[in-house]
Amino acid sequence: MKDNLKEQFTVGEFAKKAGVTLRTLRYYDKIDLLKPSSYNEAGHRLYSKEDFPKLQKILTLKFIGLSLDEIKDIMTEDLKDNDFKKSLKNTKENN
Repeated sequence: MKDNLKEQFTVGEFAKKAGVTLRTLRYYDKIDLLKPSSYNEAGHRLYSKEDFPKLQKILTLKFIGLSLDEIKDIMTEDLKDNDFKKSLKNTKENN
């Protein structure tokens, strides 16, 4: 159980390590773009190491000029197909 807790970060820890604001993470949670891996007993968001690559994808796509709606579509497609390149291509074709 302790090993599992070491792999989890509070929203503040995750934000600091990822270089984003708490507000950004809360907003991404609110719009279902990046949901926390779990919640602690008090209901606080907990993120895992597996959430870092997801956030990196979001930030990269945002950097290249995609809207959060487009990014959400790509992330959803990527989860279904598990093929990021295909997800980007599908989004490009649909726009």
